[in-house]
Amino acid sequence: MILAEIDGWEVVINGLNFLIPAGIVFGTTYYLVNKLVSEQRNIRLLELKKEQMHELTPTKLQAYERLTLFLDRISPDNLVVRLSKSGQSATQLRYELIQTILGEYNHNISQQIYVSNSTWRIIQGVKDQVIDTIENCYTTCKTSDSGPELGKKILTHTIAHNPQSIQTAIELLKKEIDIAL
Repeated sequence: MILAEIDGWEVVINGLNFLIPAGIVFGTTYYLVNKLVSEQRNIRLLELKKEQMHELTPTKLQAYERLTLFLDRISPDNLVVRLSKSGQSATQLRYELIQTILGEYNHNISQQIYVSNSTWRIIQGVKDQVIDTIENCYTTCKTSDSGPELGKKILTHTIAHNPQSIQTAIELLKKEIDIAL
């Protein structure tokens, strides 16, 4: 009986002679395959990011352009010149100014997904500031004041109190474009 002649330690040593090299081969193979899969995943992620940037960049640029145009269109000097007419009452001009601002804002509201939250809050703040300026100037009008008189008050107030708010917001958009691209 051959089994009786084999010592217990010999069985363990012979088993280890097979298990240790097999473990080393398995560990090395596992490490190399894991590294290869990880590198392939990283390469694929970079390719996807590159595709997304290629597809998203024109849309994002268009959003910045539209928001810049929005800010320009709601600036009091542009609004008053565009909407003020002779024979118009202050109430009519106030209504048209606010409706134009809100219409422009609603038309561009979807652009917020392409800009940072802080930039969007600044754009909303500028819009609200322009509306507040219109409302504040309107409250100082007499019932007999004309639209052009309200327009003069709005322009005077804007020059005196916040002449650069829209330009500051546009500069912020430019900086964000530089960072995004």
